[in-house]
Amino acid sequence: MSRPTRRELLTAAAALGATALVPRRAEAIGEPPVGAARLVIPGLRNPRPGAVATLMKEVRDNSSVVTAEEVTEVAPGASALFDHPFVTLLGAEGFAPLSDAAVANLRLYLREGGFLFIDDSSGVRDSDFDASVRRDLARILPGGKLARIGREHAVYRSFFLMRGASGRIMVKPYLEGLWVGDITPVLYSANDLMGAWMVGADGRWQLEVVPGGDNQRTQARRLGLNLVLFGLTSNYKRDAVHVRTLLDRMRRQGGYAE
Repeated sequence: MSRPTRRELLTAAAALGATALVPRRAEAIGEPPVGAARLVIPGLRNPRPGAVATLMKEVRDNSSVVTAEEVTEVAPGASALFDHPFVTLLGAEGFAPLSDAAVANLRLYLREGGFLFIDDSSGVRDSDFDASVRRDLARILPGGKLARIGREHAVYRSFFLMRGASGRIMVKPYLEGLWVGDITPVLYSANDLMGAWMVGADGRWQLEVVPGGDNQRTQARRLGLNLVLFGLTSNYKRDAVHVRTLLDRMRRQGGYAE
């Protein structure tokens, strides 16, 4: 019998947690499309509008994963959080501490199968956003601490085999993670990964990637896809993501071939 996916664990946890945390659309549990969400925190603007939607569209267009067309905005304390197995937090400035209710909600979400990807868009090492993130993660998962993940981590091989992290800029050549047992429900980039995914109305990339240009953008795009596939399942090699089909399609379309 195969192990349950992150999505299955997440929806089960939401049902067992508390009545206030039951998903709003119970009839859709475990069924496509897979929805992504962006955490909305008061006073914290979205520095990369449309970038997560572009990433999810690329997953949808090039794989057997059916993703929702829209990226939902969700408050960290809302029950709607449990509708989404892949959640992002993007920011470039500091923000006020989360409420105790929001902290408790995120704790349940992350402990029972949810996945949170955090991306610092500031381009500054040890930024105000970074300080705010570390402060609240210490409350959400007390006893844990963000730490550099090694090259053997599953996120670097969930689809593409990668040697490390990339992004629009290179503040740190690695991702950081927060562990719960032997899983990593939080991954954190200091490199403005989603900045490399911003597309204008003309279909062109909006932001320059430095210092590595097109090659660095390709690596950032690969990492984005790896993150989604890693975030959707804890046993990616046995899930319904058809890796060979995805690889063939992407190579035919160009931009990903070794």
